[in-house]
Parts: sequence; C-alpha cells; structure tokens
Amino acid sequence: MDTDTAKPPALRLRVALVGCGIASVVAAAILLAVTVAVFRVREPVMTMNAIAVKGFRAAPSGGWSSPVRLTVVADVSVKNPNAASLRCRGSETTVYYRASRVGRAAGPPGTARARRTVRLNVTVDVAVGALLGDPGFLGDVAAGAVAVTTATRVRGRVLALGVVHRRVVLEMNCTATIAVADMSIRNQSCLQRVWL
Repeated sequence: MDTDTAKPPALRLRVALVGCGIASVVAAAILLAVTVAVFRVREPVMTMNAIAVKGFRAAPSGGWSSPVRLTVVADVSVKNPNAASLRCRGSETTVYYRASRVGRAAGPPGTARARRTVRLNVTVDVAVGALLGDPGFLGDVAAGAVAVTTATRVRGRVLALGVVHRRVVLEMNCTATIAVADMSIRNQSCLQRVWL
C-alpha cells in the first residue's frame, strides 16, 4: 500500500483533534467570563435594625465578676446581593462603655440565600459591675442618658457553582444613647466595613 494514501486520514484526525481542543478552550473561556460577570462577588450589606435593652437578671456563676447582668439584644440583618448563597459562620457582638468592654456574645450561624436577607439576633449580657466600676457611669445615669458602642463582626463565605469562592468579613460599629427613663435607644449611628 502506498504511504501517500494513509496520510490524509491521519492529517484529518490531527486537524479534528486540534479543532476540538481550540473549541474546548474557547468554550471554557466563555464559561469563565460569564461566571465572573454573573457571579461576581458583591459586598453584602449589614444593618443594625435595633438595639433593645431587655432588663436585669442574675448572672450564672463564673465568667464576669458581676452577679447582676443587663440583657441587651442586637437585631442585625445581612443582605446578600450576590447570585450565590452567603453562609455566615456566626456573629460576634461586643458592647463597650467608654472604651471598656462590658459585654460580649456570639450569635448563631445562618445562610442568606441568593439576593435575600437573613436576620441574626444576638443577646448580650452586660456586666453591671463593670459599668458601676466606671466613675462616670452614675453621672450619665443621673443625666438620663448612657452612651454605648457596639461592635458586630460576621464572618462568612460566598460559593457560586463551586468555582467562585470568596471569604467575606462584615464589621459594623454602632454608637447609641440609651435613655435611662424608658430604656429606649436614641441617636443610633452605624459604620460598616466589608473585607472580601
């Protein structure tokens, strides 16, 4: 058999393989471009809906030195603008009075589905002894308003199609004034930072 007649089918096979390879690379590039464009990770938005003072209670033994605690509930919501779910590992909220930490708590984990909002309620027990240890506290109570600062941090991740995977850290620092007469919150302002 002549060797010239055997070459054209092999050449056709090579051309077909090269063509399939190029088509595969182009299809992968298009898929990657669409994935990056559609599933681009956007910054979630955290909102402090409310801070409520629930009242006093006796503290369990251990931990803080104060036998009486003031219960503060922080209602936080996380809005997920992404086309993929945002899984929150939980939240940490710390309450400060005049730059001294007086309470800390961990919130439950949650999942904000694509383009949805999840609410995270955190109950913080504030040590009354730590408040009374500050010389300015009784003066603030007599004036009728106590200024506090809260710091809330939520850690999570966004996973889209198993391809785009980003860790997200949301932090919100709020200052609020508690009216002593009715334990309501006044003059609340918050600042949010996001790390992707």
